[in-house]
Amino acid sequence: MTKKVFVYGSLMENFFNYDKYLVGKVLKRQPAKVRGKLYHLVNKGYPAMIKGNDIVYGELIEVADWENNVKDLDDLENYYGEGNPNNEYNRVSIEVEILEDNSKEVAFTYMYNCKEEQELKNELYLPNGSWRTYKETSGN
Repeated sequence: MTKKVFVYGSLMENFFNYDKYLVGKVLKRQPAKVRGKLYHLVNKGYPAMIKGNDIVYGELIEVADWENNVKDLDDLENYYGEGNPNNEYNRVSIEVEILEDNSKEVAFTYMYNCKEEQELKNELYLPNGSWRTYKETSGN
């Protein structure tokens, strides 16, 4: 069984968690975008996406052996199960648009678990929706 996940931060190719969690497990990777709102968590060094109407850029990844590999991704994202208040991120379904042909499909992604956007007031809002661009231009 094959499933896909939209990633927009450290799980993208050439970032530290891609190397740790996804190398050798990716069947297909495509540049893609979703609707959301992107922040950089300043004291944690990684991004958080919440619901919104901005465009957030990332990659749609088809993962081999989904059932086993998704457990590792859930651990990384501090996802303990649907509705758990201790989740740092929630694994949710989202509509993803493939940049190469504008086709759309539904995949999983990890959305930051916060009740309201006010909780992110001290974080860095990324209006261009690209954590990769932020990392490449900020030197962080």
